[in-house]
Amino acid sequence: MERQLEIESIEGEIALVIQYQPGKSEALSVLAGAMRLIESLDKLDHCLLSSIDSALEPVSILNDVQHSSLKILLARALKRIPDELISNMDWKKWVGGILVKGKYKLLDKIDADAPQIRQVLIDLEDDYKAAPVGLIGFTPPSVADVLSALDGVSKARSELPMHSVTIQTDLGDILLPEVVMPTVESDVSPQSTITNSGIEFFKVKSTDMIGQSQWTIMRNGRAVKVDMLHQSWIDAYQRRLHAVLPGDSLECRYEESVVYDASHNELDRKLAIVEVIRIISPPVQHSLI
Repeated sequence: MERQLEIESIEGEIALVIQYQPGKSEALSVLAGAMRLIESLDKLDHCLLSSIDSALEPVSILNDVQHSSLKILLARALKRIPDELISNMDWKKWVGGILVKGKYKLLDKIDADAPQIRQVLIDLEDDYKAAPVGLIGFTPPSVADVLSALDGVSKARSELPMHSVTIQTDLGDILLPEVVMPTVESDVSPQSTITNSGIEFFKVKSTDMIGQSQWTIMRNGRAVKVDMLHQSWIDAYQRRLHAVLPGDSLECRYEESVVYDASHNELDRKLAIVEVIRIISPPVQHSLI
């Protein structure tokens, strides 16, 4: 049984620092941007904890606001902690450590491509495995989920143009680069999602040269749309540095997410290529004449 209303503090205070011009910066613009960033950081925390317990709800607690620059000190807390873990201080310390280290490493790679994000998650595996005694089997979130969460942080950052934004943590400071990007509506959270990953060979049915990163591959005799997350490889392909034709095969690291409703009926299935390892072309047929 879960506690629905209580908020439990955990370790891991961070500071959000926004440099503004006193007497010139518009208050609503700066404060609204700060709120969007706090919301996006909470969502990144939720992503980091999703493989531990999808019901956990990370929240930021306002500890202090300092002026000259707008410096907001944010303590970390959780809602919906299972009753058996409410008084487990080792568990709270472990979760707090994952949130601090995970945010620090991922925000430092906010502009990284999918293979680099995958490597960060591999580096975090030992932290997830270091759960208190009796709690085992935890792994980092999927690459696709992390990229989505980092995209949310970038979108929030884009609402503070001409302002320097820094995240301060116990592990160091991270200067968030200024970005300009369009707003994309987020999907409604599914009832449940299972994500599988691995390495597989995909035969190319059709490629995408217009920048939408949507390719069609053949899988189990069916044409399947696939999201290409390996952006640097896509950029090279569109610059014609890679030659890929229909009928070629790609050896890829992939993630596949399957969405189910409350009755465990499949609602949706999405396939994403995290990294293209190599291109395999069929052998050239020589005429015997």
